[in-house]
Amino acid sequence: MQRILAQLESFRVLDDARLSGAWRLLGMLLAMILATGLPQASVLAQTPLTMQISDIHGQIWKGNLVSVDQEQVVYKATDTSSDAEIIKKTEEILRMDRSGSKKPVTATESIRAGLVDGSLLNLQKIEGKEKNWTIEFPNGLAQNGFLGELKHLKLKKLDANTQEAWESYLREDIKSDALIVIRPGGSLDRVDGLVKEIRDGKVLFDVDGQVVEASVDRLAGVIWYRKQQSTGTDGFQVRLSNGSLLNSRKVSFNDGSAQIQGPWGVPLVVPSDWIESIDCGLNKLSWVSSLETLEAFALKKTGFGEFDSVLASTFKPRWVEGESGNQNLLFSAPGGYVFRAPAGMTKLQTRLQRANESNAQSPVSIEVWVDDQVAFKKELRAQQQSIDVEVGIASEKKIKFVVASKSALNLGTRVMLIQPRVSK
Repeated sequence: MQRILAQLESFRVLDDARLSGAWRLLGMLLAMILATGLPQASVLAQTPLTMQISDIHGQIWKGNLVSVDQEQVVYKATDTSSDAEIIKKTEEILRMDRSGSKKPVTATESIRAGLVDGSLLNLQKIEGKEKNWTIEFPNGLAQNGFLGELKHLKLKKLDANTQEAWESYLREDIKSDALIVIRPGGSLDRVDGLVKEIRDGKVLFDVDGQVVEASVDRLAGVIWYRKQQSTGTDGFQVRLSNGSLLNSRKVSFNDGSAQIQGPWGVPLVVPSDWIESIDCGLNKLSWVSSLETLEAFALKKTGFGEFDSVLASTFKPRWVEGESGNQNLLFSAPGGYVFRAPAGMTKLQTRLQRANESNAQSPVSIEVWVDDQVAFKKELRAQQQSIDVEVGIASEKKIKFVVASKSALNLGTRVMLIQPRVSK
């Protein structure tokens, strides 16, 4: 910057004769460029973002994406020489996936930020305070003035045990902000208070009127108190190559950049080739993890006396975070889970998959009940890793998963339902 300023200052003191010569030289250069037909234009051209587009009617095609909002999807055809824009109603588009070679997903996990609107951001760094955050992605791309309302921050990758404890804290009905502290033995503990600011690797935290500085090195994460509200959106979900999931209202593309608008103030601007997929089916599909749990229970095993009830309460099905941000339903032991299908939803899809790599693998059966009728039943055989589950359901009816096994001690019965969802 100082070099540029010095050059500008030297131009300012040029005498009239030298300045006139400079303008003549500039004119000659422009004439040469025009005479050669602007050969540099091809260098500046940006590679279009080609997406594979699928609609609710089962049709699939490719297009070079121009913009997406809640009303329409605008793209250009890839198989013709025409530069005309094609417009489709967003309500008829199911999803768009990046076509061709993909940008590798960043493997390292540093900070996982969950927003009130359901968005998840993978970050390298975050500083600031409520409604004025500075966020930095793993490649160093930063943005100031981020207004996203944070719900939680997971500050580091956790092992299996501490991850389960962290998810348990996320499910708790807290009445204030909370720091999740890593104790010397590795276990987690919760400290209630008020988050004031995050800066210089520390969380400024008010505990009973006294502000303390908590080093992020000693924290598993931070949880904010928020009033209960729906995480649904009338927009669509954008997945970035670093694993971030953004519930968005509009995305536009220009000069190799994607501007992603949502409930976080100034649009997020990222390279276009970070876009992995755009899911427009949010109002056509509901993740079971976002629906109210009516009942979750473990199937009692007889023969353990009073310990039967303890086992039943300990091994109830619970939600765990999946690879793509949407949650999986973990059955640590045989059990059941009940929810109500939203209005208009007529199909349930998921995959029953073993949740560990134990050599002991017992047969496990799954039933899907619609009210008091069994609509689906299938067995995951011993040494079989997964089975697909797809069943027609009735709108606004109680839906119940029942996972069972004949194994006497429930050996090798730990399974998950992968991202169960209902759709129209």
